[in-house]
Amino acid sequence: MKKRVCSICLLITLIFSIHSTTFTSTALTSNEPLYPYLQLLNSDQLSVYNQIYQNIMNFNDELFLLDTPISEKSLEDTMNSLFNDHPELFWVYTSYQYAVDSSNIVHKVRLKFCITKDELPQAQANFNDVLNSLVSGAKQFTSQVDQEKYLHDAICQMNTYDPDNHMNQSAYSALTTGTSVCAGYARAFQAACQRLGITCYYVTGISMGSTHAWNVVKIDGKFYNVDLTWDDSISECIGVTSYDYFNKSDAAFASDHSRSSLSGRIVACN
Repeated sequence: MKKRVCSICLLITLIFSIHSTTFTSTALTSNEPLYPYLQLLNSDQLSVYNQIYQNIMNFNDELFLLDTPISEKSLEDTMNSLFNDHPELFWVYTSYQYAVDSSNIVHKVRLKFCITKDELPQAQANFNDVLNSLVSGAKQFTSQVDQEKYLHDAICQMNTYDPDNHMNQSAYSALTTGTSVCAGYARAFQAACQRLGITCYYVTGISMGSTHAWNVVKIDGKFYNVDLTWDDSISECIGVTSYDYFNKSDAAFASDHSRSSLSGRIVACN
């Protein structure tokens, strides 16, 4: 049986060396169906969100100066928003380093990467191959809910819960290595649904007393909660596929799931 525990670590390490990096920035398009967390940010946070995104895409692992300094809490919400919105950015850890001044304002950030820049093209090819295969399989069905169920079942069947995978916070772990934790399950499902054209969001919070991640999905115009991790855990216990946590309302999830303050601001599932 899989461990019913999931830790989503955002290890914040303060560093104080000075280095700035310049690059050509291309702002992301604000698109609510794909990027709900981006919609929650103020103008300063949005500037940082876009700058961090570009540094991830540029594979910049050096300490760089923020164009718009922000508070530690604002940075935390911004980084969480970025990682929640973008499951395809699997090559960067969700942990990061930053430097603050005497007023606790963040001026510099350093990203940490899971793989090398040379490994990235092949990793992206592997990632896309699995996603495309999942989408192809789902398209044999005509209804959204059957397509969603196919993705749910396939990702669960592909995986074993394992906190020791160093990429376990990424969609890549669940899609290509066969071992992950709740964050990997949820990001893999998010990425697959997005590739298929189904609106799907990443949600964080508390479940069974531990930090946890699951999804909100829009099926036939209505939003639902989906938790692949718990369904997969139950499936291993009972020997058949579980749908106990598939397409449920917030009320149905309330007994053992509570959203984080950030995820609580995106769409409700009534």
